[in-house]
Amino acid sequence: MAKQSTQLQRSGQAMFYNFLLNEILASQLEGSYEFWIVSPWVTNFRLEEPYYVSFGEIVETKQEALHLFDILHQMAANGGKVYITIGSDKEYHPLLRQLSNKSDRIQVRILSELHAKAYVGRYGAVDGSLNLTAGGVNQNIELYTYNHDERSIAQLRQVCIQHFEQGLPL
Repeated sequence: MAKQSTQLQRSGQAMFYNFLLNEILASQLEGSYEFWIVSPWVTNFRLEEPYYVSFGEIVETKQEALHLFDILHQMAANGGKVYITIGSDKEYHPLLRQLSNKSDRIQVRILSELHAKAYVGRYGAVDGSLNLTAGGVNQNIELYTYNHDERSIAQLRQVCIQHFEQGLPL
């Protein structure tokens, strides 16, 4: 039986922060670690305090507050690869280009007409209406499913790979 949790709540903050913490720890352990993002909008939003989890020991940042891109950059610094597929809204492209320029282990592609949202790591996968923006993670009422069984994670990973392969380099 698939292990998953479907939630409709004001924000996915606690779930998503815990998901990120598990995955950043996984990136420290595995040499072939991959993290997949499929979302029309991905911004470098601040992870609001309290984080519900402690990132301080495992994420190096020069900023006072922790942001999403700090997590993604740390995954790459740990030896993992980060694959991001975004929509064609050019407003978000410059910061994503800066992120990908920091590491050849972070690749960003554009897929026009993208509306799907999925986030897949080694130990979990999230899909639903949750965009990787401050509103999507910290404020909006979102519907999402958190999967933590191998079959569901593998299926969502395949969807992310297909979207990434269809996209054009940023």
